[in-house]
Amino acid sequence: MSTIEWTGIILAGGLSRRMGSNKALLEWNGFSVLEQVIQAMTPAVNRIIVSAGNNTAAYNALPYDCVQDYYPGKGPLAGLHAALEASETGWNLVCACDMPLLELPFFNGMKRLTESGQEHHAIVPRLAGRVHPLAGAYHKRILPELEQRLIDDRLRVTQWLEEIGCRYVDVDELESAGVHDVAIQLSNMNTPEEYELIRNR
Repeated sequence: MSTIEWTGIILAGGLSRRMGSNKALLEWNGFSVLEQVIQAMTPAVNRIIVSAGNNTAAYNALPYDCVQDYYPGKGPLAGLHAALEASETGWNLVCACDMPLLELPFFNGMKRLTESGQEHHAIVPRLAGRVHPLAGAYHKRILPELEQRLIDDRLRVTQWLEEIGCRYVDVDELESAGVHDVAIQLSNMNTPEEYELIRNR
């Protein structure tokens, strides 16, 4: 593993409408879901940034840098933009706060995939044709294009990934990089039912 420094970005600014309460703060094995994700990611990075949307007050008690959106109300791209602005490293690991089954080997595997010599500024998993943009590796170089999309109100994440020439990695590539049970790890939760389902896994 190289000695490049990495920042970990956790997107925790969503409105959690379908959940009915803040997903990031739901209980998970005596911690919050957000703390569970932070715990899994911490050994892989040099610094954690929590992208809080307009909700920084909810996370004030955490000992991590918390940033709010420069472009409020514009979804996950706005959260990613704010965190990348605050990041001081080229490469950044990104995940949503509602993916508590992610484990350290996933993050280390994503780091390995950036070292494979191919020149891409974003790497995200694609399983059975479904792209998972909120669990990937992003380089700070994407900031100018990202900001332009926010200004233009072009907020579709998958479309943006196409435009920046994202590299999609499938299960085989992820397994070669040491990531197993990929589909399970990438489970996320938007409703109370999904939360219970994931928690009882």
